[in-house]
Amino acid sequence: MAVDDRTGYREAFLTPSLDPEKFETSVEGEPPEIEERPDAELPVDSMGSFQGPFFQAVGKRKLESRDAKILVTADHAQTGVGKSNCCDFLGYVLDTTERGFAPHKIAIDPPEFFAMYGKVPLESAIVLEEGEQLDPRRAMSNQNVDARQTWAKERVRELVALINLPSPEMIDGDLELLADFWVNVERRGRAKIYQKKVNRMKGLVYYETMQILEWPNMDGSETFRKMNREKMDHLDDDQAADNWIRQSEVDELLERRETEVRTEVRDDLLTSLYRETELTAADIARCSAVEIGASRVRQIANRSG
Repeated sequence: MAVDDRTGYREAFLTPSLDPEKFETSVEGEPPEIEERPDAELPVDSMGSFQGPFFQAVGKRKLESRDAKILVTADHAQTGVGKSNCCDFLGYVLDTTERGFAPHKIAIDPPEFFAMYGKVPLESAIVLEEGEQLDPRRAMSNQNVDARQTWAKERVRELVALINLPSPEMIDGDLELLADFWVNVERRGRAKIYQKKVNRMKGLVYYETMQILEWPNMDGSETFRKMNREKMDHLDDDQAADNWIRQSEVDELLERRETEVRTEVRDDLLTSLYRETELTAADIARCSAVEIGASRVRQIANRSG
């Protein structure tokens, strides 16, 4: 699939159904607002039991030919608690295709992830590892794209997308509006699941606790092994982002170049004054617009020669 097509899917995927100007979301850098319930009151799905409200809600969406976007995080940004393991388990449970969840339904980079749309069978579950690359502060280096190409066709909407993020704090306002469910892994083999809720009267988006999930160790599965291989390859591959770079990096490059240009213009002006007028370096340094000393003025003028 061409880059333009993948970007079209990305733009559509990241376009929430709710108007972000009309709804209040969490403060950047803080986890989403939660309407919590005591653990003792929550239903628990473990091992072979998938009857809880989360699985019923996803099943209902499948029956209605709707997609489901699920964020998976680690509580307090813990490492080694099994986010990928959880994604792998949910992939197997939520993929209701004939052949089920498989390694080709896992991606490490957004372009690869969006390339799955229109390719994998309906009712598939797909996983994006390193989901922080969907951060809206990132940009594509190739801006010549057509965002009008979307995934709105029925045939590409009936998917369950699992997006792996480092922590709840990575869920910004756009992702809050985008997601349907949020799975927060508290420790290895145990997670709490939330459902997005919208209070239209107050213009507020929040998450309501649904249930607790306990799952078995998936370390031996073929799909989980692929996740680990791809993450290791991603660390070693400078081209892994496939034309995707952070917006902050773009801003930093632009700011650096702007500073360089200002310095070049300043140096040209100082050199011109020093060489083409009767002003000494000390005279130039005393000017109100000059912020460097006489020795530096001489150094710049002599270097330019």
